[in-house]
Amino acid sequence: MTEGAGQHLYDAVSAQKHQVVDSFADQREQLRKAVADQRLAAMPEEMRRAALGPSAQVSREIVDALRAIIAQEVTRQLDLAICAMLARAAETEEGAALSAEATHS
Repeated sequence: MTEGAGQHLYDAVSAQKHQVVDSFADQREQLRKAVADQRLAAMPEEMRRAALGPSAQVSREIVDALRAIIAQEVTRQLDLAICAMLARAAETEEGAALSAEATHS
């Protein structure tokens, strides 16, 4: 085996070793995060907020405000859609009544 081939093999093995070590580090980090998420999920709401700190409280307030805004907009859109449907139904009934009147005349 030449020195160049040996160096190439060493580099390949070294790169593979780093890839495996990095993979283990990633898995360990994912496991750590999953355990932390499970721990938080098991906590009562008040303890969870305290564990997450003030920024989580602000984030929660923002999410709640956005949910309220979205709920209002969805309700408004539904009201508009219902009014439009009722108006079309009334127009259809009115048109049918006029049509029936015209055929009887």
